[in-house]
Amino acid sequence: VSIHDLRFTIYEVVMFRAAFRRLLAIDDPPERTALAFSIGVFIAFSPFLGLHTIMATAFAFLFRFNKIAIYTGTFINNPFLTLVPIILASYAVGALLLSRPLGLPPESMELLRSPHLLTGAWWSQLFQSGGNVLLPFFIGGMVLSVVCSIIAYPLTLRFLRARERKQEQNQEGDQKQETEVGRQE
Repeated sequence: VSIHDLRFTIYEVVMFRAAFRRLLAIDDPPERTALAFSIGVFIAFSPFLGLHTIMATAFAFLFRFNKIAIYTGTFINNPFLTLVPIILASYAVGALLLSRPLGLPPESMELLRSPHLLTGAWWSQLFQSGGNVLLPFFIGGMVLSVVCSIIAYPLTLRFLRARERKQEQNQEGDQKQETEVGRQE
């Protein structure tokens, strides 16, 4: 391996790393990273189940947001821990706003207890009574999306700024130590 090949390889690694950082937008200012995270939170609470990752990807590339931040915000809603509580909270908020009871009507519960997936009548009844569930879920999900993303922005911004200050202090401390070591030698 010649020196020229080694320099070319190092150059490639540095360029790849720079391109990767630009792609992820890691070097964004805290305000922009907090915005990306809060948009991810908005998407996480939105009622568009199954489209969250697609929406996050579209927003991230369209507006060149920090991909890690927007995906982190989006994945607050995950099928293992938070999906069911978010769905229930969305429905409950929507039902309260629409002055509907928190429980489902008996006919909707019966449809869910006794599914007859191969009959047209069952599907017809399901779609007719779907408004009892879908409308409150949709409205509640949109309200939670707005409220939670508005709360997420300042909290995330505060965290990122504190982290930035701490990194600057650490760098200053490292520079002082290097200076002191240089004087001692």
